[in-house]
Amino acid sequence: MLPIKIALTGGIACGKSNVARSFAKLGVDIINLDELSRLVVEPGTKGLSELIDYFGNQILNVDKTLNRHALRVILLKKPTNQEKIEAVLHPKILEKMQMEIKKVKNKLVIIEIPLLVEKNLAYLFDRAIIVECNEQKQLKRLIKRENIDENQAKSIISTQTTQENRSKLDKQLPVDVIENNSEIFEMEKKVTDLYQKLINL
Repeated sequence: MLPIKIALTGGIACGKSNVARSFAKLGVDIINLDELSRLVVEPGTKGLSELIDYFGNQILNVDKTLNRHALRVILLKKPTNQEKIEAVLHPKILEKMQMEIKKVKNKLVIIEIPLLVEKNLAYLFDRAIIVECNEQKQLKRLIKRENIDENQAKSIISTQTTQENRSKLDKQLPVDVIENNSEIFEMEKKVTDLYQKLINL
């Protein structure tokens, strides 16, 4: 029997990875889509080969691995390149995700997916967990994590969907919200309480 597929999403720097780690400590399988996106462009993969066919060897490092900085530069020059990259990589990432889900033997699997709402992927999941924090916390954490100034942090946050838009997810599937504005031990208690609810579904 397939596990209950739970999407874990939320704004940047709101603490999704900490929440995922807390669930992992409780024995829940975690699949991270950012990690899968790296796997599908490793040397020798079809994903990297297709990107090279389109953008040329300028996107490679000397050791033939993907030069992510070079790819970002290409994106900044011509934003429509984003569509090409997504058309190449997204189907491969989602296919890999489905393969990983099939390996899960436990009742729950959590898939950490930052752009769940932006990419309209709710249909792939049974439930969702949204990690939220207030704007000041989000700014402070992002500035510290990325070592950037406040304007840069605000610019990054502005490119993402709003908490209001994420909250509309509950029209598509059952949603639980974890407010992550306080200390880590309080967040861990919320995760434990939610785990008890989910495991008993």
